[in-house]
Amino acid sequence: MEQHLFTKLLSPVDTTHRLTVPMANLGDFEFQTGQHAINIEATDTIEKQWIFKLSIRRNNNPNPRPVFTGQWTQFVKEKGLKAGDRIVFSRQQAEGDGVQYRI
Repeated sequence: MEQHLFTKLLSPVDTTHRLTVPMANLGDFEFQTGQHAINIEATDTIEKQWIFKLSIRRNNNPNPRPVFTGQWTQFVKEKGLKAGDRIVFSRQQAEGDGVQYRI
């Protein structure tokens, strides 16, 4: 069963540099103690795989400000996204202990 994580109206910065992930959703991703970045594999609507790097500020900053980088800007260009467009990010349980993300 698919679980909706967040819907985001894209800002100009989201479409040119990085996607700011809503702070409320940081707990939806598993960071190991001391880690400040993880790779998230997400599948789009045409079943293409994308690798987004989810990173947070270091040193236990009180405002970790989670962002997607990695293939994010390539995804934006390929999909023709612009400020004002909306994306939906979700996950579902994969076989075994895995999680599959969708965008």
